[in-house]
Parts: sequence; C-alpha cells; structure tokens
Amino acid sequence: MLLFEGVEELDAFGPWETLRFWQELTDRDVIVRTASIDGKPVRCSLGLAVTPDGAVDDGPRPDLLIHPGGSGIDHLRTDEAHLSRMRSFAQAGTLLASVCNGALVLGAAGLLAGLPATSHWSVLDDLARFPDVEVRTGQRWVDAGHIVTSAGVSAGIDMALHLVDRVEGTERAREVAHVLEYPWSGLTTGASE
Repeated sequence: MLLFEGVEELDAFGPWETLRFWQELTDRDVIVRTASIDGKPVRCSLGLAVTPDGAVDDGPRPDLLIHPGGSGIDHLRTDEAHLSRMRSFAQAGTLLASVCNGALVLGAAGLLAGLPATSHWSVLDDLARFPDVEVRTGQRWVDAGHIVTSAGVSAGIDMALHLVDRVEGTERAREVAHVLEYPWSGLTTGASE
C-alpha cells in the first residue's frame, strides 16, 4: 500500500485492512506492507500521521501495489520520477491497482491507454483526457488484467475483496468480507475484462 503526503485515509486503509485480514485468514504466503516514497512518515489528507513499514523501493518488487488517491495526487501525477517508478513496476509484472483519483497517476504514466478504467465520480472528466482510456461509470472497480482501478474512497474495499477473489476465490473473499462485516456482492459491483 503506497502512502504519500495527502493520501486519503480510507483510500489506503480500507484496502489495507481488507488485505491484512486476508493475510490472517489464508495459508498462502501473503505479506501486506505500507510504503511511502522515501520511507518517512506522512500526513494524510484529513490529518492522520502515519509511519510506513518502509520505502516503496525497499525490498523485493511487490506482486501488487495499490496506489490510493487524495490531495497529494496533484503533485504525484506530474512527478516524472514517480511516473517512471509506476511504469517500471508495471513492466516488471507488478499488478497495479488504484483507488479514487489514484487512477490519474496511472493515466499520467501512460498505463491506462487502451484500457477500461474508473475513478471517483468527481475526476472522471480528468480521467477521460488521457489517450485511449475507456472511462467506466457506475462501477465500483474495473479489472483490466494487469491494472485494476476503483471508484472513490470506500470502493477500494470492494476492489480489495475482488483481488482476494481473483487470487484465492470467492469463498475466501466472502470470508474476509464477513470478518469486516462488509456487505460485499462480488462480481455485480465491478467488471473484469
């Protein structure tokens, strides 16, 4: 889970907690960690101060990187070093997922070209400005294979449950949703391509 100055709290910690419960429930070797750009603490959009587990470039390449949204996106979507990092992860085979306006970073990195994607309703027009992005409305998440995007804020929980479903199956995702007491309806809230 990528953290940065101005990250929206629920964008990051809804999916993080969903995946952490999965880590607790599965027999698979799942390790969920938080990472900031430089490993230093960050202040979230609504003021929560968080110390990450490390820096995004520490350790082995992640199998999955979730890029949440928030007010800090305005900087990150124009930061060429960050966009290059996202392209590098994608080229190396990391599954990239975004929550809310985090999709704007993936779009700015050129990673959404030719793909269906979604984001928070307030930035769908911005998302449509990227070349060849098929903007989807009314969906909580869109799975385009190597890129998964979700609508805003709480939709990141739906997306994380979908990722559990994708990796370990519907029954495990339902088990995680049950622990969360989250009303998850599975495939009816999103789309896989």
